[in-house]
Amino acid sequence: MAPTIGVYDSGIGGLTTLALLQTKLPSCGFVYLADTARMPFGSKSRAEIFEAAENAMKLLRSRADAVVFGCNTASVTVRPDGAYKLIPDLDGCTPEKTLVLATPRTLAGLDAAQRGFMCADTPELAVLTEIQASLRFKSRTRPDFSELENYLAEKLSSFRGKAEKVLLGCSHYVYVRKEVKRILGDAEYSDGNDVLTDKVRRDIMPFSAPEFFASDKKLPPVSFVFTGCDESAKYLWMLSRLHTEYVPEIFKNKTLSP
Repeated sequence: MAPTIGVYDSGIGGLTTLALLQTKLPSCGFVYLADTARMPFGSKSRAEIFEAAENAMKLLRSRADAVVFGCNTASVTVRPDGAYKLIPDLDGCTPEKTLVLATPRTLAGLDAAQRGFMCADTPELAVLTEIQASLRFKSRTRPDFSELENYLAEKLSSFRGKAEKVLLGCSHYVYVRKEVKRILGDAEYSDGNDVLTDKVRRDIMPFSAPEFFASDKKLPPVSFVFTGCDESAKYLWMLSRLHTEYVPEIFKNKTLSP
């Protein structure tokens, strides 16, 4: 029997991790824990995040064979043993040429500013993406985050022409990738999901070749668990659109290797 993988985030951000895992491990089952009662994590204390992560690990370990944190803030703050972690990779980056976009708690956990990296002040961005996704779902229009471009321009315009590499250090920020690119221009953009999910695939099914998920196939099964109200319909809606937009973008220039 194929293993079940548990994915954890405060909200819709970790769906970006889940979508790639479904693509690379289409025979696996998935459990997605959205800790919406505690969202957002970025402004929480270390103690609050540790408590949330501990509860998540207990729940997912009871339901899954492997646990993946699709939340940068929880990954960086807690660095939980026994879980795959989504941590922005600053190693090998030139600090004065690299812009790190992340929550206040993640930036603090990385010591990004102290290490000389450019850091943007975007504490509200994760919540804004959640609100925008909910509005789009209720109106049944395609996900569109262009209304956040004015906010992003205010926060990021000063970095245009300075950043050669941009690290999207919050999984929610993947949703505004296009808007960030329009503001900052040519640069190398990375969110860490591809590297993380490649590692999970190699560890769980080391002898299976990755398979690009065909849009005409049924999505691999996923069970949603919410600490707040049940938003399964919205999450499935967002997930299906990640498979038609985000996943193809990641795979466009990717060479699949066993």
